[in-house]
Amino acid sequence: MTLHEQAEAFLRDTALLPAFHTQEPEELRKLVAGTAISDTFDMASTEDRWIPGAHGDILVRIYRPMAEAVLPAFVFFHGGGFVLCDVEKYDPLCRKLASVTGCAVVSVDYRLAPEHPFPAAAEDAVFAAEWIAGHCAALGFDAEKLFVAGDSAGGNLAAVAAQQVQREGASVFAGQVLICPMTDFAGDYDSMRRYASGYFLSREALDYFERHYLRDAGNRDLPLASPMRGPLTGLPPALIVTAEYDPLRDEAELYGRRLIEAGGTVTLRRYQGMIHGFYAMTDLFDDGHSVYEDISAFVRSQSRN
Repeated sequence: MTLHEQAEAFLRDTALLPAFHTQEPEELRKLVAGTAISDTFDMASTEDRWIPGAHGDILVRIYRPMAEAVLPAFVFFHGGGFVLCDVEKYDPLCRKLASVTGCAVVSVDYRLAPEHPFPAAAEDAVFAAEWIAGHCAALGFDAEKLFVAGDSAGGNLAAVAAQQVQREGASVFAGQVLICPMTDFAGDYDSMRRYASGYFLSREALDYFERHYLRDAGNRDLPLASPMRGPLTGLPPALIVTAEYDPLRDEAELYGRRLIEAGGTVTLRRYQGMIHGFYAMTDLFDDGHSVYEDISAFVRSQSRN
């Protein structure tokens, strides 16, 4: 399929912006805007709190779309190549996710590279997910309807958490939602070559993020870095969303096939004509709204099981 006209317009409008890989991380963080979601979603409550981590407390922001005592919930990890963004920049996306799905959302402010290189983000993700899973009753969440989710680098962390947070050999999560995830630093994929430049997320940007996060190429094969290399059996059902013109497309879809081969259940949704990040820019991409409907349908399907 051809590139969607809304994607073409976005690429034209952003063509003259500085390339990610030409900026120092601290400068790039100032340049990167938050998600392009201007819809207003009122929450019953929002709360910032600190939870214990492996190397100090971790900030989480909790969104409750309704005041009911017990809600299904997402543990959510934001994108940004392990270098950019935070809970504040992802506030509109998390509000939309909570509002559309009717679930509470716990957005995790994990440590960023290069100040905190691998495995800091992965360790924070695992500790935060484990802590939240163990405190569902106190937080007002339904422990049987706890999901893990993330986009891009956050999709990587969500997949890692799904693998690592287990009890008696089984994941504690009812499902995992991986949106355009990074799943394999060590692989070689056609989409990475075909869409290496000119489609918003470039191969040069991905290499930049990898250098700052992993530091050592020898870390690429480790399960905490590349969930494709981790344990794939006994994992919860997955919804994997991909974009046709995304260099990460093939590794995300292969991860889904590997989960199926390992006995798992996967719903794969590829958005034709779209580029990386379209789901976080619903002001610019009509298809972005559909991603949240997909997630809502996925949550309902797992809640019936």
